[in-house]
Amino acid sequence: MIDFEWYRSFVSIYKHRSVSAAAQARMMTQPAMSQHLAALEADVGGPLFIRAPRKMIPTNKGKELYTRIVPHIENLESISLEVKYAAPEGAAPVVRIGAPAEYFTYQAASRLNGLELRFIVRFGIAEFLLDDLQKDELDIIITTQNPQISGIEYARLEIERFFVTAPADCEVDVDEISGIEGWLASCNWLSYGLELPIIRRFWREHFGKRPELQATHIIPDLRGILSAVEHGMGISVLPAYLIEDAVRRQRCRVLFPELSVENIIYAAFKLEKKENPLLAKLLESLQDSGSGANNLSYGRS
Repeated sequence: MIDFEWYRSFVSIYKHRSVSAAAQARMMTQPAMSQHLAALEADVGGPLFIRAPRKMIPTNKGKELYTRIVPHIENLESISLEVKYAAPEGAAPVVRIGAPAEYFTYQAASRLNGLELRFIVRFGIAEFLLDDLQKDELDIIITTQNPQISGIEYARLEIERFFVTAPADCEVDVDEISGIEGWLASCNWLSYGLELPIIRRFWREHFGKRPELQATHIIPDLRGILSAVEHGMGISVLPAYLIEDAVRRQRCRVLFPELSVENIIYAAFKLEKKENPLLAKLLESLQDSGSGANNLSYGRS
């Protein structure tokens, strides 16, 4: 009797042109994948691939089989996934999302509005969220880090832009790059952590070295940092989406807008859930350009 898994393994080998790559994609061992192929070849009565060095080349029989079965395989997998992830009757499916609190509040939440899904949201830093994803405690996370970990895939969502943000009454009287560095170094800085995240990036990108400064205040929440900036406690480097409203209301201002820095935002999920239709719907919404806050143009300070 033909096993459906033989066909799935055959399709994977055909697409990857490699038994090892196909096995990795299907999260199987290479010997198990080879056994599937051998069993299918025995059943159809001939080789489906020519084994070349580092490459599997489909035979005419292999090409014909692939063309005829792949639409049916994909349709069956789609039906299986829809049944697997379907919610109980009358209830919307649940998706568990991990994200930085500020990004979810100011960017993601508005993009997810209208989806017929229920969300369980967990806030945290990238390292902890990734650990929760690997432990299957979350279905998808939003992160600025993309360490290459087996079984984890990343989808690029957008680029966020960061600007030097200062109190509304802050006065600047320098414009040369050397003068700017000295002036910034003399200010009181507000940072998310002692290691000066994003501030260190800003300094290296625009001044070519590590910042020789210590943060005056450490506030592990970007919303708290913005509030402190508005109240005159110092300056910081903050994302455009977070400061947009405060700048418009003249509660703070952007300094040296030409010296912005960029960060890539990713969605991370387990490779085994890549074909989940709910995940595809979620990614499509998160990749929406939204309000466009990251593309603001600030006038020269």
